[in-house]
Amino acid sequence: MIRVCTTIVVVLLAAVAAVVSYRHAFEVVAANGESGLTAYLVPLTIDGAIFASSMVLLDAARRRLPVPALARWTLALGILATLAANVAHGWAHGPVGAIVAAWPAVALVLSYELLMGMIRRGAVPAPEGVTADTLDRVEADVTVAEQVPVEPAEPGTAEPAGGEVEQPAIPAVPEPSPAPMPVLTPAPDELFPVAAARYGDQLAEGKVPSITRIKTELKVGQPRAARIRTYLDQLATS
Repeated sequence: MIRVCTTIVVVLLAAVAAVVSYRHAFEVVAANGESGLTAYLVPLTIDGAIFASSMVLLDAARRRLPVPALARWTLALGILATLAANVAHGWAHGPVGAIVAAWPAVALVLSYELLMGMIRRGAVPAPEGVTADTLDRVEADVTVAEQVPVEPAEPGTAEPAGGEVEQPAIPAVPEPSPAPMPVLTPAPDELFPVAAARYGDQLAEGKVPSITRIKTELKVGQPRAARIRTYLDQLATS
């Protein structure tokens, strides 16, 4: 909810700042010899350069690639150009007028970069699955739970009959420990024992968690969650 509200506010702020900044740049361009369609299009080249360079930065973040130097330079030049146009528009009213006129451009750039930063941070995928330490700890707990010691039965003694020699006591045969949980198709996955331990109570009742729940709680993607669910379904019905 916080992310959605922040995004809405940033978008509205960027829209207002973009309109004011464009008007200032248009008047500067028109006052310096350009007219007609050219005067309307030149300010768009400034905002377009900022937008294009920000998209390149976003694409690099999504692909986890180094950011091209040209994208950084284009973004810097676009910011300088929009600041220069707005300062020039307000310069006739002195330093205070220049600051007031430049503020929409500053707000536009900052709000736009805030929005792009939120998108970039949200676009970088989190590491899939649990950590190796967590996996080892859970597997160790599963192993300890499976290896519950069985108390041997009290050894019996054979009663002597007549003059027969008393037979030695035969110790009771301990019950075999439970067989390890079978790994059926699909191919074994390191998270199978983690999922089996996590959802053991449900599996005992014949219930299998949904793929969405597996994705959320084990932090895995759709294909891996489907494989884990298939495995848990086999355990629940076996």
